[in-house]
Amino acid sequence: MYIYTDIVGQFACQMCGTCCRNQWQVTVDKASYRRNEALFAAGGRTAEFAQAFIVLAGRSGYGEHAYIAKQAGGGCWFLGAGNLCRLHEEAGHSHLDAVCRTFPRYPVSTARGLEITLSFSCPAVLKLADREEGLRLIRAEEPPLELTADNYAAEIYPQQQPDRQPLRYYFELESHFIDLLQCRAMPFSERLAFLADTVQAVDRLAGSQDISRQLTALFNRNYDWLEELAAAREPARPEAGSGLLENFFVSLLFKKPFYIFGFSRTLLLLNRIWQRLLGADDLGREIMRLELQYGHDRQALLR
Repeated sequence: MYIYTDIVGQFACQMCGTCCRNQWQVTVDKASYRRNEALFAAGGRTAEFAQAFIVLAGRSGYGEHAYIAKQAGGGCWFLGAGNLCRLHEEAGHSHLDAVCRTFPRYPVSTARGLEITLSFSCPAVLKLADREEGLRLIRAEEPPLELTADNYAAEIYPQQQPDRQPLRYYFELESHFIDLLQCRAMPFSERLAFLADTVQAVDRLAGSQDISRQLTALFNRNYDWLEELAAAREPARPEAGSGLLENFFVSLLFKKPFYIFGFSRTLLLLNRIWQRLLGADDLGREIMRLELQYGHDRQALLR
């Protein structure tokens, strides 16, 4: 099963070159390193290969053997004229490392299937998400695009959690949390506050013998209250950027931070992101910066 936000199927690279000029370090695994070593050797360019691919020293993460060097101006070594990748032009898309083949897709392996959303650090993704319509989750038996095997951002298997822990019911929790974020009877600040109250209530259920029943009761109380609220309030006129704001947070939750970091740390993360966005002169640009930080230096947001 494939589960993905609807904009995943709509995305197409706009050749803006933003991802090729970011400050992140693009790493390659040993197989990709050897593949490029053979390509450059066949063309008599062993000296360039040694400059372009730098073997990592010391400890490295899983699947990280080397990184791609930067040009003097900060762009990727292979970024050429018209924002085209010279390596892609020479050897094709399948030759590229997993990072470049996957970005801005964000695939997560879960017990219910492969789940995919997009990184909002890409301008083309930001443009797709800047709409009044909320993100929709699509479930399909066929993938929306060709994906690199085993290049997952995370692996989520709630059945591995203890019986009486809320995270064992993670998928139900995530669905409910997204419903709260998409409740447009409330301003977004109220949605975040209601989400925080609900998360804290869920956390207090840890260890309960009938945790499944209590979670269901909590969800039902929330839905009843939201229905009453929607009936009592006049529909609010959407403000500029409100759709983008909602879609960014929904996409963020779909990346499973509550499962990865736990309840309290994720609430801290969401609050810090919200405070940054409240003071932003340019909402879209700040969202791009936050998404980039979440992907490459998220601990700075959690400290």
